[in-house]
Amino acid sequence: MRLKSNLAQGRYYYSCDGREMPVRDYWQLGEDEEGRQVLISQRLVGSERFGLEVGAVLDRGLVTECQLSWHDEVDEVTAHYRLLGKSGGDPVLGDDIEAQWTGPNGPQEARLSGCARLLFPLMRIFMGPLLLKLQQSERGLEVVSPDIVDPSQRGKLLAPRVSHRTARLMSSVGANQGTHELGPDVVGYIYQGDEAERDAHCYVDKRGLLVGYDWPSSTGRLWQVRLRDLEWSGAFGALV
Repeated sequence: MRLKSNLAQGRYYYSCDGREMPVRDYWQLGEDEEGRQVLISQRLVGSERFGLEVGAVLDRGLVTECQLSWHDEVDEVTAHYRLLGKSGGDPVLGDDIEAQWTGPNGPQEARLSGCARLLFPLMRIFMGPLLLKLQQSERGLEVVSPDIVDPSQRGKLLAPRVSHRTARLMSSVGANQGTHELGPDVVGYIYQGDEAERDAHCYVDKRGLLVGYDWPSSTGRLWQVRLRDLEWSGAFGALV
């Protein structure tokens, strides 16, 4: 996916127990030739710059299509996901999701029934809109995301993975403790994600941007993500 215009960009910085980690997580938001809102994000780890790159189309915060590329020391794996709008209409939450990815035995394809499932391309920049939609559903929603849990299992890499996720507003005390450093108009959420990210504390500003993300690892270490180097066009309102 290519951007015709640039509306915003930024970078997420990662730390573990206060020590900065070698993760490069950049994103850029703009419009393509068709006037669609497109987010491009790249997360690379270490000096070899292995990792994941995503280009996605957004419609009022809903991811309607995304292309993914995973690159490591073995090879490159790609995938394409999209919502299948009904009768030529605009894609909406509840549409079936089509997934195509390159497996070790050649191209693979799957179609997942909608059932109010959200398409989530994994990168931090997509978490603001995800949290806002999860918070609207008291019982949470099923989320479809590409599988990167164990990249050594090449047959599953970038294949669709369905998980149940929830988000609820923090108490005013907890929110105030977590948002004072992150700027005005920031709302705190308690997020239940996959097994690696239970009871995460997430902070979203009025534009729908994830500005902070804290979660304890299974070994008791505290991981934190913070949005920095933000450039935002005054002509653009919000992600959602």
